[in-house]
Amino acid sequence: MLTHRSVAELRPAFAPLAAVLARRHRLDPQELEQGVWLRACERAAGGGLPGDARSWLRGQTLHECRRLTRTADRERAVRSPAGRPGPAPSAEQQVLAAGRRRTVRAAVAALPGRCPELLAALAGAPDLTYRELAVLLGMPRGSIGPTRSRCLACLRTLLHGLRA
Repeated sequence: MLTHRSVAELRPAFAPLAAVLARRHRLDPQELEQGVWLRACERAAGGGLPGDARSWLRGQTLHECRRLTRTADRERAVRSPAGRPGPAPSAEQQVLAAGRRRTVRAAVAALPGRCPELLAALAGAPDLTYRELAVLLGMPRGSIGPTRSRCLACLRTLLHGLRA
């Protein structure tokens, strides 16, 4: 029976294939390799790898690549539905949306402390990390999350009060 140690010795059987497949399908090579490694360890613990472990590992590498590619495709589909633009909003929908944006902007401006600045930075550059936000805003990185939560709670309360 193969042990976890002997599975590690088989890494050269699937690591190059994992690297090539990850590059070709724009996947994280470490995630792909980790998935194969996990299957191999589960199999080794549950009774061992088949006699031709190298072929089995190459097959598992292909299987894991297909699984990760399907997952990535579903995530992309959720982010942008089929790449097709939806129906154009009506004039009434556009006016209502503009009114909502003005209301939210006014509510954000009325928030206390650093909330307007923090929420504007988060909305203006959603890809910034907390480290980058900390430098931009001159605040400790550890206070950004709690401050963000308090600001959003205040904003919700304020907006709810405007609707009532």
